[in-house]
Amino acid sequence: MGQVQLKPRSFPTNLLRKDWSKRKIFGLVDQRLVDKVHDMEVRDDDVWLVTLPKCGTTWMQELLWLVLNNFDFEAARNERLEVRSPFLEMDYAIHGDLDRALESVETLKSPRLIKSHMPLPLLPQQLWYKKPKTIYVYRNPKDHIVSRYCHRRNMGFGLEKTIEQYVLEYIGKEDTESATDFDHVTEFYALRNEPWIFYTSFECMKQNLRKVIEDVCQFLNKNITEEQMEGMLHHLSFEEMKKNPKVNHHWEYEKIRAKHNVTTYEDNNFIRRGLAEGYKDELSADVIAKMDECIKNKLEHYNLSMNELLLLDAETAV
Repeated sequence: MGQVQLKPRSFPTNLLRKDWSKRKIFGLVDQRLVDKVHDMEVRDDDVWLVTLPKCGTTWMQELLWLVLNNFDFEAARNERLEVRSPFLEMDYAIHGDLDRALESVETLKSPRLIKSHMPLPLLPQQLWYKKPKTIYVYRNPKDHIVSRYCHRRNMGFGLEKTIEQYVLEYIGKEDTESATDFDHVTEFYALRNEPWIFYTSFECMKQNLRKVIEDVCQFLNKNITEEQMEGMLHHLSFEEMKKNPKVNHHWEYEKIRAKHNVTTYEDNNFIRRGLAEGYKDELSADVIAKMDECIKNKLEHYNLSMNELLLLDAETAV
């Protein structure tokens, strides 16, 4: 699964003033898909969910689908999340067929809930101008990097590496997607006060899920009763999400393994631990210190703190 440098046909200069000529973008997709996504039609009533991988995406995706579909818990329990809310890049990742790459999104009835891990410059050009409701979720990189390691092993990749080898390689590379993670988040953070953007974090969801649900409902102009709220808090609890086969991406894992002829893999749940700061009991103090130094150096470039990106109070430790 080699990564390549990607070049969008244009940049969202109407949204952010920056030197886009220096913006490097790496990814697992190829340039043909990038061009196709750039030109895709965006509907006015679309809702987009954008995150880096393993940042609470599935948790928020299920939350959003329920809010948009009148809290229909029965329908959610009876259909895979991938069908209800397509992952923009997944069909092409599995089939490599450009003609059908966006079919699952294009045939979806409105209002569509579309998930993507693409950075702002690779999202459809129409999104920058039509400005449909867009939700962005971030997560402490020390947690999402550990979670990505486990996610890759579920697909059968990187089995030869220890978790600490993976982490040190991830933070040390300058020619891969990981090197631009902070561009991914800071571009959306800079737009967080725009009326069409809802910016939050995995940590905020862990701290006060009720408030995040209330805020999302307000953002999407949806009402919620106390009975519906109680249903949401139960359905979206870690215990319920972990045992729910419709949100654990079994189908995606099977398709990716089949494409790459993978027969050896770790068979762990997609929703694994659901913890904030879970990295503390999975990594050594030495590796954590190296991650902290790397993150500190990155954040100095953007003149931001991790607590700011996570929307946490200054005294909250991360």
